[in-house]
Amino acid sequence: MKLCTFPGQGTPISIPTLRSVVSRRPVQCPESLLRYVYAHPSNPGSIAVSSALFYQLFAAPLQQQQLLLLGHSLGELTCFWANGMFDIENLFHIANYRNDLMVQCTKRYLQARGINQRFALWALSSPRAQNLPKEVEQLLQELQIDSVSIANANSVKQCVVTGLVSELESLRIELHLKFPRLRITELTNPDGIPFHNSAVLRPTHELLYDYIWKIMKDKGTNLNMQLDHPILCNLDGQLSTVAHRALEKFVRCSSNTVQFTECYDTINNDMSGELDEAICMGPGSVVYNLVRRNCQLKAWEFDSLESIQKYEMSHNT
Repeated sequence: MKLCTFPGQGTPISIPTLRSVVSRRPVQCPESLLRYVYAHPSNPGSIAVSSALFYQLFAAPLQQQQLLLLGHSLGELTCFWANGMFDIENLFHIANYRNDLMVQCTKRYLQARGINQRFALWALSSPRAQNLPKEVEQLLQELQIDSVSIANANSVKQCVVTGLVSELESLRIELHLKFPRLRITELTNPDGIPFHNSAVLRPTHELLYDYIWKIMKDKGTNLNMQLDHPILCNLDGQLSTVAHRALEKFVRCSSNTVQFTECYDTINNDMSGELDEAICMGPGSVVYNLVRRNCQLKAWEFDSLESIQKYEMSHNT
C-alpha cells in the first residue's frame, strides 16, 4: 500500500510549473476551471484542484491498487474527491464555500465583541523542543490565554498558532524565553481567518456538512458506505474506512487542531510494514518535507514535470 498526501490551504501554486505539467500530460478538468486556476492561484479551490490534477497523473496507471490518503487541513477534502464522492468542479466549490464560511464566522465573532483587529497565523519551530505543540498549549493554559490556539501540530518541533495580532505579539517574549532558538514566521493570511480555532469557527460545522452532503446526494454517492481508499484523519490521526464518519471528522477538524503528529504515529506504529512509500502531491513541498522528516517511509515529490518523471523512471526500472 502507498501513502498519498495532499497539501492544505495557503500552499503556493507555481503556475508555470502547473501549465508545463498540464500541457504535456492528459488531465480531466473543464477548460474554464483551468483558466480560473491559472488566473487565481491563491484561491482555496484552485489549490484543491491543482492537487487533484497531480493525483490524476499518479493514480491513473495504478488502476485498482489501494492507497492510504492523507490531506493536510483543506487537503483532506481532496481525499474525498479521490474516493469518487464528487467531481473536480464540486471539489473547487466546496473548498471555496468552506473558506467563505470561515470568513463569515470570523467577521461575526469580531463584530459581536467589538474587536477591531485581525487574526494572524504564526509558524513556530524549535529544534530543542520535545513536543512543541503540547508545550505551547501548556504555556497558553498557564498564561490563561484562551483566544490563542494551536491550528496545526505539524511535528514535535513545529506547530502553527492562531490568535488576534495583539495577543500573539504579547506572547512573543514569553515564547522566546520558554523555547531557546525558537523561530517565529508570520504566515500569509489574507482573509484574517483563525484557522482551526474552535471558539470562532465551530458554527461552520452544520452548514459545511449539509453543503457537502447535498452534493453527494445529487451525485448518488451519499449512500456509499465504504471508502475505496482509507483516509487518515487530521482530527485524531486515526484511519477511517467509512465514508460518513470520515466526512464528520473532516468537518469537525475545520475548527479543531490538525493533529499531523498523531498521523505520523499511526503510520510509523500501527501501519508499520503495510506502507512501502509516500507520494506527495503538489502544489508545493510542505507536506513532502513533513512526511520525509517524520515518517519511516521513502517519500517522493509529485509536484512538477521533473519530479513526476523522476518517480516514473525509478519505478519503471
